[in-house]
Amino acid sequence: MAFVNPLFLYGLAALAIPLLVHLFNFRRYKKVWFTNVRQLAGIRQETRKRSRIRQWVLLVLRMLAITFLVLAFARPYIPSPLQQRKQTARDGISVYIDNSFSMDAVGREGNLLEMAQAKAKEIAAAFRPSDKFQLITNDFEARHQRFVSRDELLRLVGEVAVSPVSRPVSEVIARQQDLLKELPGLNKSIFLISDFQQSTSDFSNCEPDTTICFYLMQLTANSRNNLFIDTLWFTTPAQQPEQVSSLHIRIRNTGSNRVEKIPVKLVLNQEQKAMASAEADAGSDAELTLSFTNEPEGIQSGYVEITDYPVVQDDRCYLSFPVISSIQILCINDDKENPYLNALYGSDSLFRFTNAFLDRLQYARFSQFDLIILNHLKEIPTGLSRELLQYVAGNGHLVIIPSKEAKPDSYQVLIRSAGLPVPSGIDTLRLRVNGISVESQVYRDVFDRTGSGKVEIPEDTDFPLVLRHFILPHRGDPQIEPILLLQNGDPFLVTIPYEKGRVYLMASPLETTWTNFPTHLLFAPTFYKIALLSRSPSKLYYCTGSETPIELRGDSVHDQVIYKISNPATGFEMIPGIRQTGTRILLFPHGLIRDAGLYLLSANGVPVTPLAFNYSRLESDLRIADLAGIIDILARKHLKTSAVLKEQSPSVTREITDLLKGTSLWKLCIILVLGCLAAEILVIRFLKDAP
Repeated sequence: MAFVNPLFLYGLAALAIPLLVHLFNFRRYKKVWFTNVRQLAGIRQETRKRSRIRQWVLLVLRMLAITFLVLAFARPYIPSPLQQRKQTARDGISVYIDNSFSMDAVGREGNLLEMAQAKAKEIAAAFRPSDKFQLITNDFEARHQRFVSRDELLRLVGEVAVSPVSRPVSEVIARQQDLLKELPGLNKSIFLISDFQQSTSDFSNCEPDTTICFYLMQLTANSRNNLFIDTLWFTTPAQQPEQVSSLHIRIRNTGSNRVEKIPVKLVLNQEQKAMASAEADAGSDAELTLSFTNEPEGIQSGYVEITDYPVVQDDRCYLSFPVISSIQILCINDDKENPYLNALYGSDSLFRFTNAFLDRLQYARFSQFDLIILNHLKEIPTGLSRELLQYVAGNGHLVIIPSKEAKPDSYQVLIRSAGLPVPSGIDTLRLRVNGISVESQVYRDVFDRTGSGKVEIPEDTDFPLVLRHFILPHRGDPQIEPILLLQNGDPFLVTIPYEKGRVYLMASPLETTWTNFPTHLLFAPTFYKIALLSRSPSKLYYCTGSETPIELRGDSVHDQVIYKISNPATGFEMIPGIRQTGTRILLFPHGLIRDAGLYLLSANGVPVTPLAFNYSRLESDLRIADLAGIIDILARKHLKTSAVLKEQSPSVTREITDLLKGTSLWKLCIILVLGCLAAEILVIRFLKDAP
């Protein structure tokens, strides 16, 4: 306990006054003569004992009254840990108001965002007008990156509106701490007003400054039920013209009740393509598939929609994807073409197969192809190796089919750089392929599965025969995926990711003197699927406010090309940042796209492709974090200067004042003084000396 005015404690010397009065009884007694006092002896003894008790009670009450009166003037209080951090007479205060979509819900006193604004104003009232204030929201606006007066803060608080941007708490606290570093020598405080959703309350990632006081206020909504579209995806990497595609939809139910017969519809190019109904148990996900027929060619754009109230911003998910007419394949030959590859790719309209020879290559055209095949090259020049690595790094796919006359030294630059095992010799042992990675992307949907979802290959299956093969040493690299294995465990076909692309390596040439694989039934689905996978799945949508770049295929960036992203429905336009990386052009929207919808990307005014943007689903999961768990995390980080402000507190200003100045006890002292005086009156009135 401490005192605001400790000098008043000298007034406790007044306790001697009632003590002296009771020790020296100045009352004079009058003598009364009786003829016989024998019968008064008992009465005199009883009266003296009762009077002594009465006097002692009065003495204690009067001394207590004086003590509490002196303490009231000294103003005692119980210091709080936060008060002990105060070092100067001025404060620097940073107030965070969570203005994400979840704060648009209804709470105990109305809209959560309006409640947060009112609480922020009460917080400001607990400090002096001369203190430094700063407001921060999820938008990280430039006008909020400076300190203002209290009146200016109140004006800024009133202008806060709901935003689609959602940020983790750790990012917000880090920004507040950086801003408070600009105020050396001041008492620093951070206030967080939010519903603290589980998806964004990553307090375990925070590195709080122990010189800053932290105050948390959690606002709770009346209902946390929500049904929303979580994500969309295609299982096939490429959507072909006039073919049936299956769009997979995941719907999440975060509520406490099961939902049934929720209509789900797919609209593409302003035309409804499919419709279904969804069911989801409480707190679980539901997946359904909508099948539809693709258009002949071009970009398809639209949305998937459900109906759910009261949270509606996540009930529609926009998407945009291309329907491709062909997959571009380049086969680089040494002296002659490969008849098996010509037969497989040349007769299928899905593929545009181009043969080229090593002595007449145009490296600048590599970026136009989805897949490049090195067919029986005796040697791979160093320049070609560099160009191919750059091509693969930019999301290209490469298949290396070695020549029977291959020079291992010339292959090393490309194969070793890609991370694949370098051929170390030729094994002439007659073997069969007996290991197939049925869970790899190449064979995932090639074989039929049982009811349990497993692939069972009969023991009498006729696997490809391998007469000779290059030995690919095992290196134990977990990134190397063996797709086909021989009986002795040697890999026959392996693959490895390389930056954004992928490289495949065979252990034998496609010649019947080495293997019957090119004439085997397994050859067609293997190379067909490799070609399909080379067409990287297009990104169905981007998230608003995200820094994720938009990738385009291109040879080079010309200064005269100006890209623009626009929304014809709202009139929004912006010029993204641009950067060249390998064979790709990266466009950066810098988080300026805030509204969900369908946008158009154009180059020099010519439309290039539609783009779909959706709100982040972080705000769709309305489950909140446990406040006790948050406090426990802060305690484990040895942050003792933190406190929780009560949502239902009648006065946040008074609560903060008590936290800053400690628990004041002077009012209690006044009450005790009055109590002692009342008790003294009652003793005098009802505890009288006997006559």
